[in-house]
Amino acid sequence: MDEWGEGARVDAGAAPGRALTRAPGWRRVTAWLVDYALVITVAVLLGFLTFHRISAMLGDVDGLAGTGVWKVVTSDGDLAEAGQALGQSLWRRSIRAVQQGFALLVIATFLYQFLALAFAGTTLGKALLGLRVSPAGEAGDAAGGAARPGRRAAAVRAAVTTVADVGLLSLACCLLLSGAFLASGVVLVLTVVVYLANATPALVGGRRSLADRCAGTRVRGGLIGATAAVTARYTARGGRAAWQAAQRVADAERTRAVVGRGRQLLPGGRAAVGEVPVQPLDAGPAGGSPIAGAAPAAGGGPPPDDDGARHF
Repeated sequence: MDEWGEGARVDAGAAPGRALTRAPGWRRVTAWLVDYALVITVAVLLGFLTFHRISAMLGDVDGLAGTGVWKVVTSDGDLAEAGQALGQSLWRRSIRAVQQGFALLVIATFLYQFLALAFAGTTLGKALLGLRVSPAGEAGDAAGGAARPGRRAAAVRAAVTTVADVGLLSLACCLLLSGAFLASGVVLVLTVVVYLANATPALVGGRRSLADRCAGTRVRGGLIGATAAVTARYTARGGRAAWQAAQRVADAERTRAVVGRGRQLLPGGRAAVGEVPVQPLDAGPAGGSPIAGAAPAAGGGPPPDDDGARHF
């Protein structure tokens, strides 16, 4: 039990981006219950749909409108009041409708697992418990568990999970309705074995289920932390880019200000960038005072010579 009180294991010697967090067992069980509750919800909806389909079949046949659905499904085709041939036909159609319902349940479960893992890296149950699925190799370690599994890995993991959770059980139910009692019993035993083989490794040891080992994935904790780290990284990049853009704008403003001052100092108000303003010799500095050592020539006479005398 570590400081988080979750029994998680963190590699203290690794870099922050390579910190590994093993998902606690109780979180994985709770996440599975949430996901399985969604599967049960879909199964109930498909059950209602199948029930109404069979009821519609009975309503379309004269003399069988009042016959119960369960009676038709369990009659093994022996409906004397409607005739042997009609009873067999209705029974096959009813069983086919039930089998189609189980097939839709399996397909819906697979699509849910695959799409959730391929595009989000987690299912609804795992997300609520702060768990995510990532590659088990160096790719997942380098990303700190934030990497999503590839589509192939997501498909393999979704397939194994679907078979273990609902696939074999649906097959056993279909065989039972078809009258293959022995085959149904064998598949039912296989269902329990595969389910335990998939779930038990997820609670002990390295905590990688059979689906994880087949797909090369691992369930990690710290989904919230990983998401926060990714968000902080992209926020820092955006802030740095904004600061650089502001610096470029400020430099451009300073350059324009310098050019503007240079243009104001030269006659005509124009100056090339980089030129040094030159002040006329007969003009003094601002204020109108003459240049030191330069006396104006009165009457247009010549300038004084070296000894300061003026020619007459």
